[in-house]
Amino acid sequence: MDLIETLKSLWSWLIHKKKCPRSASFPDASSNLPDASNISYSRAFLNQPNVEEEFSTNCQPLWRMRVWKNYIFVSGDDNSIKRIDPATHICEDEKETISGNSPDDFDVTVSGRFIYVDWQERKVCRLLGNSTTEEILKLRGWKPWGICSSISGDILVAMRSDDTKQARVVGFREAKKTREYKLDQKGYPLYDSPAFVAENRNQDVCVSDVHHNRVTVVDVRGTLKFHYHGKQAAAMYPTFYPKGIATNSQANILIADQENNCVHILDPIGQLVSFVSTGCSLMEPYCLGVGSEDELYVGEYHQGKVKKIRYLQ
Repeated sequence: MDLIETLKSLWSWLIHKKKCPRSASFPDASSNLPDASNISYSRAFLNQPNVEEEFSTNCQPLWRMRVWKNYIFVSGDDNSIKRIDPATHICEDEKETISGNSPDDFDVTVSGRFIYVDWQERKVCRLLGNSTTEEILKLRGWKPWGICSSISGDILVAMRSDDTKQARVVGFREAKKTREYKLDQKGYPLYDSPAFVAENRNQDVCVSDVHHNRVTVVDVRGTLKFHYHGKQAAAMYPTFYPKGIATNSQANILIADQENNCVHILDPIGQLVSFVSTGCSLMEPYCLGVGSEDELYVGEYHQGKVKKIRYLQ
């Protein structure tokens, strides 16, 4: 092991030795969700996360990934969303977009419907069970970048204005706008390039801002909770290049750092509590998914591979 890898291992060990929240238990999503400060923590992180499985998706590049009911769904630069069987790792089904464009992001709603954004067409669409697609809404003056299904039933869409001077995350119920996150408490823009969006179990909205190289987290009311710039890991990684973002049942926020070949793991208040790096041999981690047992799936951009990683005890 060379000096850099030794320092990484030491830094990871020091993080685990810190006295900080480890993970949290939440009630069912249909009940009133607690404030993060009142969460009781239970599960601990592994000092050395390990790769349990690795398989190819035939998506090169691999842009987006979701995990739903133990199935893995992926998309790349073609016009389809592919379902991969977790046992055989074989692509079982493909759903195509209505325009023929690649889906810039997609998610699965609690009812099992696929929703996706089409950046070129400025559309948010839904895939139906009979292999047809319906348009939910079309934006004017804005282009959608990221999407996620909210616990509340809303669809959260991260978008950027056509002139690239504004960015926001908007909640929709069908075509009706229900909320908007654009400015912080001081009137400053929250985002510049909100490419990835995820909702935490406490209903915080987490956004990976790829041009500002930071992750921004607001609560359900739109109050800024924190920006994470990767500075807590600067001793090991002087730079920070966030891409895919996901959350787990413990309210941890997991962030793919593409250039540094690692995943940062934060607690609900923005403290760095763990890493997935040394020992997992990640290559350009770009998109993330979390399974029902909080297992982590990491999609590697150019390789088109998915690695299933165990990081919690």
